[in-house]
Amino acid sequence: MTRAFPQAAEAMHLAGLVAMRQGNQAVAAERMGRAAIADANSAEIQHDHAQALKSVGKLRDAIGAFKRAIRLCPDAPALYCNIANTYRQLDELDAARENYQYALELAPEVAEIHANYAACLYALGDVGGAETSCLTALKMRDDIVNALVLIGQIRLDQGRTVSASEPLRRALDLEPGHQRALTAYGDALFRLGQFAGAQHCLRQVLALDPTDAPARRTLALLNLRVGQGTEAIGALEPLLTANPEDPQLLLMMGEALSIVGRHSEAVERFGAAIGVGGGDDAVFRLAVELAEEGDTASAQSVLQNGIDRKIAAGENAALFRTARRLLFAPVPTNIAAQNDEVVRELLDDTMDEDSLEPGLEYVGADRIDPTILTRFPPVWRAALRPEGDKQLRAVGHYWEQLVSGYDVPEVSKDKVHNGGKIRIGVVSANMCENGIGRWIVGLVDAIDRDRFDVTVIRPPTGEDDITVRIDEHADLVVPLPLDPLHSARVIAGLDLDVLHYVDPQADAYTMLLASWRLAPMQISGGGIAATSGLSNIDYHLIAEDWETAGGEKRFSEKLIRLPGLFVNATRPDDLGLTTTDLQRHWRLAQDRNTYLCPQPLDVLTAEFDPLIAEILRLDETAELILIAPERDSWDAAWGRRFAVNYADVAGRMRFVSVRNRSDMLSLLCAVDVVLESPAWNDAMLAFDCLGLGVPLVTLPGSAARSRRSHTCYRQISVFDCVAYHSADYVDTALTLATDKRRRSVVSQAIRSRSHILFGQKSSFDAYMQFLEKTIQPAYA
Repeated sequence: MTRAFPQAAEAMHLAGLVAMRQGNQAVAAERMGRAAIADANSAEIQHDHAQALKSVGKLRDAIGAFKRAIRLCPDAPALYCNIANTYRQLDELDAARENYQYALELAPEVAEIHANYAACLYALGDVGGAETSCLTALKMRDDIVNALVLIGQIRLDQGRTVSASEPLRRALDLEPGHQRALTAYGDALFRLGQFAGAQHCLRQVLALDPTDAPARRTLALLNLRVGQGTEAIGALEPLLTANPEDPQLLLMMGEALSIVGRHSEAVERFGAAIGVGGGDDAVFRLAVELAEEGDTASAQSVLQNGIDRKIAAGENAALFRTARRLLFAPVPTNIAAQNDEVVRELLDDTMDEDSLEPGLEYVGADRIDPTILTRFPPVWRAALRPEGDKQLRAVGHYWEQLVSGYDVPEVSKDKVHNGGKIRIGVVSANMCENGIGRWIVGLVDAIDRDRFDVTVIRPPTGEDDITVRIDEHADLVVPLPLDPLHSARVIAGLDLDVLHYVDPQADAYTMLLASWRLAPMQISGGGIAATSGLSNIDYHLIAEDWETAGGEKRFSEKLIRLPGLFVNATRPDDLGLTTTDLQRHWRLAQDRNTYLCPQPLDVLTAEFDPLIAEILRLDETAELILIAPERDSWDAAWGRRFAVNYADVAGRMRFVSVRNRSDMLSLLCAVDVVLESPAWNDAMLAFDCLGLGVPLVTLPGSAARSRRSHTCYRQISVFDCVAYHSADYVDTALTLATDKRRRSVVSQAIRSRSHILFGQKSSFDAYMQFLEKTIQPAYA
């Protein structure tokens, strides 16, 4: 027909529609144009011509065609809505809003127009109006995907993460591959601490569109949060290539480089972020990086310059002053440096009960963003310093002053118990494959579910097999969002009777939460055997033999001693390999003695150095094995300190990489003797060593943090590996290493009696009785 009658407008119009249906947009636009010329009085043809022009990217021409259609049919709401959509594509938002308003005057009952109008208002910055229009559209029809995505995005922007999740999930149910919905939902899950789900969503987005910058940025943040530095670098590199002067991207890249041990590059990126306007956060991160590397002089210089600059500008310097007080030097180069200026200043300030900083009130704009506070290094290292308990109490006092006044629900200590089971919440950022994570597995397994209800509360961290085991034992698992204020409200809303902070000093996030009163009774213990220093922690629970007489003075909490071990451990499986096979695997020489210190380098204090050196001097061919740290700065800093003071034996130390617990168990069985730092006993090291029959040399002190292994030896009545002073420690290690027969006898004695240590629940029976006795009368 079009060949026979080329001026037949209706035939040409229909031919254009066929071409559009077939996806041939260029042919459709050409045919529609001819039809529009042939019949300039048909609003329908003009409208379809405009749509065809839009499909080939000729937006300005499409506007003209829409206007011609509107002149012919001025009361058609679809025409106003479609021209408004085109104006939005051209980013002419005022014209778009005007036409949406015309459309709504003609058809206020059409949900799609309300949804499109909401998107326009959101782009204009009218978030309140956009939310109202979105809700109006969804009341009319609850299946408009774009409206569901937009209302979810609006709530995300407002920090209403939980309420944002529902519409986004609904949108994905309706359209599973919707890219914007996947991006927003991934962001929501990330903020809620549900990292596995977030990662799945974001990877779907990048599979659909590898150039999606918001999804890539959120994925990079997620990788940073769970410590996957290499993956974060991979996600950030394309973003930085496109935006090399984006301060937030530079900060994120600096953190990623720090995680993988490329610290000089990290310092460069943080410095670059400062240069392009990264602000306080960039200065703070640079100082933290320098302090973590052991360069405390530079870290303090960076912070002091920031303080001086802010004072000169009349601005608040609370963040930098706090950083200067809380950034403890990780590896002091000598004993005297342990009492460095940072610690002394902290003690001086926090012993003043009236005010931390005269004239400075942490209110309004002066208050530090609590999310930034969660990025401070953990405070437990203060316990390793002289007068460590005093320092921990000082830090706890400072934290409480720092976070007072936030909009956090305050739960009364006198809140009435509703009857039934006692509800316990267990909080820790270490619910993963480490000593504390394994201790928590034993705790949640030992609690009687007929009397107690256990809720596991997990700050946003990564997950592994231990996490899964903990979750399986719990009645309820609550993953916390990134925002600690939101988390505090979540915990307060759980209506718990007891909050057990296993190790608040081990992570700034949990230290922040523990500074608030979020349950009628708050207790600590099990993870870090030292005081939290927080007045909102009522009791600290330990095994009765962990603290010597008078140990109560070391705790700001009321100390509760429990019978037994206060550890519900599982005996490690026999490896089924000979010692020769294990030595070959770890490249250990069979003709010389091998000592292993498997603890993190940050607990190997300067007081321990001379003991190690003396052992190596007296055992002239021996080798000391250490675990390669996650941060190579620890390797450099600890090695530098040891090499300066004990250069004659420093060459007989070797670092090995341990990837998992199986590696650690095989290494324990491969060496002759395991040495434990007198300053700090790991929560589960003694159980692994003694369960395998491996001699562990320990030197108990007076504080709980140095007596855990001694308690295990007392339980099995084997004392051959327990030293009572420094010289005895050296003699014990040498005897066990050099006298093979003696070591075999001791190892057999340990192995034959170590079954006593495992599956002990007497401490936890007393734990439950204590809670029942303490809670019930208070609520009677």
